[in-house]
Amino acid sequence: MKALRRVLVSAALTLSLGGLLVPEAVAVPAAVDVVAAAAPSCRAGDNLDEVAAKFISRCKKGSIRREFPSDRLSRTLGQIYDGKLRGDRDDVKAWKLLNDRRFDK
Repeated sequence: MKALRRVLVSAALTLSLGGLLVPEAVAVPAAVDVVAAAAPSCRAGDNLDEVAAKFISRCKKGSIRREFPSDRLSRTLGQIYDGKLRGDRDDVKAWKLLNDRRFDK
């Protein structure tokens, strides 16, 4: 209620002082860096530099750890992806689990 009253009073003052004056802060909005303001993505392909354990903690449900190969937790997602391309069974399984929507938070 106080905020509405404040807006009405400032509008009345603006009109009484000679018309519609727009304060500089409102007239020129500050530029916001969209990339920096956005939250980190939870797509495995977008986070190849992140360690699997941290990615799982941030983006996946804890139940993924039951099936996730434990020796792959300390590797980066990029290393897991490269292993998947080479055909390493544990890396294929890890990458599949990281991209499985059932485990998304």
